[in-house]
Amino acid sequence: MNSKIILLILFVAIAGVFACKKDGEKVGSVTQNEITLINASSDTLNVYENGARINNGSTLLPSGQYRNLEIIAGNQHYQFKKAGNPNALFDIGLNFDFSSSYTLFVAGQSADKVFVLKDTVNRDTLRSAYVRYINASPDAGNIDFTIGSLPTLKSLSFKSATSFLSVPAGKVFYSMVKDGTDTIAAGTLTFNSGVAYNLFTKGLVNGKGTNALGARVLIAQ
Repeated sequence: MNSKIILLILFVAIAGVFACKKDGEKVGSVTQNEITLINASSDTLNVYENGARINNGSTLLPSGQYRNLEIIAGNQHYQFKKAGNPNALFDIGLNFDFSSSYTLFVAGQSADKVFVLKDTVNRDTLRSAYVRYINASPDAGNIDFTIGSLPTLKSLSFKSATSFLSVPAGKVFYSMVKDGTDTIAAGTLTFNSGVAYNLFTKGLVNGKGTNALGARVLIAQ
């Protein structure tokens, strides 16, 4: 083979190696995080991060949740769409630090109905369960929460939440009361020891069907 051709091939190969290295240096590592996403709205949703759908397994049903939903840490752009509809209900920028755990609540069809809670559970004993109260009802006003023998937590406003509280494992009575007089939900729940739960209101005062005012409890951790 002509020596000039051989030198040309070697030059192209070496240049390609350096080009790949240069391009590779431009691509930084992407820091991942996992969050919990709870749908406290009446819509079946799909969620997009920077244009890519992230709830790939299935749609997010009303009163349902996705745990361990993989996202990119830091400031990212999110869209929420009704399942089967290409148009976004709303767009929102959110910042999730890679070193913390979060739960994101969607309580309606606009960005002001979205809120994020940081998840911190201090398990002092595995013989107890741990419950956090959340008001995820946009128009229900302040709500009083009672569970077991714990003191009543009064006047939790929309988007407000308690820390995770230690409660006895097993069956316990609970109630959620609007404005101190109107009971939203009441009854008994069974909690497993060592498990953390989100106990939240959802829906609207005059809502119907999946949008009716009510309560839901989901495992947090």
